[in-house]
Amino acid sequence: MNRNIYFIFLSSITLGTILALSSNHWFLIWIGLEINTISIIPLILNDNNSRSTEASIKYFIIQAIAAAMILNATLINIWNNGSWLINTPINNISNIILLVALFFKIGIAPFHFWFPEVINGSSLINGLIISTWQKIAPTTIIILIINNLNNNIILFCSILSIIIGAWNGLNQTQTRKIMAFSSINHMGWIIITSLYNQNISLIMFFIYILINSSIFINFIINNTINIANSNKNNLINPWNAISTILVLLSLGGLPPLTGFINKILSINTIIINNSILLTIPLIIGSLISLFFYLRISFNISMINFPQNSLFIVNLRNSINNNINSILNIFSTSGIIILPLLLFIF
Repeated sequence: MNRNIYFIFLSSITLGTILALSSNHWFLIWIGLEINTISIIPLILNDNNSRSTEASIKYFIIQAIAAAMILNATLINIWNNGSWLINTPINNISNIILLVALFFKIGIAPFHFWFPEVINGSSLINGLIISTWQKIAPTTIIILIINNLNNNIILFCSILSIIIGAWNGLNQTQTRKIMAFSSINHMGWIIITSLYNQNISLIMFFIYILINSSIFINFIINNTINIANSNKNNLINPWNAISTILVLLSLGGLPPLTGFINKILSINTIIINNSILLTIPLIIGSLISLFFYLRISFNISMINFPQNSLFIVNLRNSINNNINSILNIFSTSGIIILPLLLFIF
């Protein structure tokens, strides 16, 4: 694809998200989400193989169904309440339809079946966009209107998402599928926390995007498609391999890395609101998901001891050429850096 055309589609994705986030009118939000969907499909098709074609068709069908459900739910709500604004009360029928549609958009269980297949059929770059940027608008909308939605359905889907995301990631060998189930797991954490505190869930979502982007960029730099070829990174670029291991453990929520902030914020918020039993499936899901992060980390570290000369050359090159260094630093030492930034600003 021509660079200018590629830039136009990326700009459209950005425009769609900004339009959806900056509007409080349901029709404009729907237009923003549709612009997002239309713009990402040519990028998925750009890979020019049968798997990317299948992924783009699946993505289009699911997103089109979700968009139609959002529009129908808002029209039903307008007939009852006479307002297009998102902060107006939502009737019961529109509530359920809208919730299902937004869960389809972000891939939360039991509406997650399309997400791993689409991520696995896309390139690593498109997988990064779908699992991070494409989720910003629908996730933020859910958090903004969560007080008007059905809390029981949200609670059930969030817990199911945490368990399914952790359990299904265990038997995967493709890094893209592992990251897809990881995304399903983390979205469950974010949505369940938003029931109690919307500001904390937004902070968790930002930290998740930061760490997830860092991992995907590390995989893109080293072309890590599956667990079997992940160990080549240590010979090619040992310092990048070390940072990848640390960021993976951070995504798993291992203290004292940045990802632990998400886990402790969520559990603390739930306990403060006297829902102690709710933390049990969350902790179990977190421990299960940590296992497949450790699998990748273990495979990355499984190499022969490199020669000193090669080690020195790779050390020098990785410092000069690693475009992901800032993300890696924030993803592994955010517990130290983020409080300092908050104190300074």
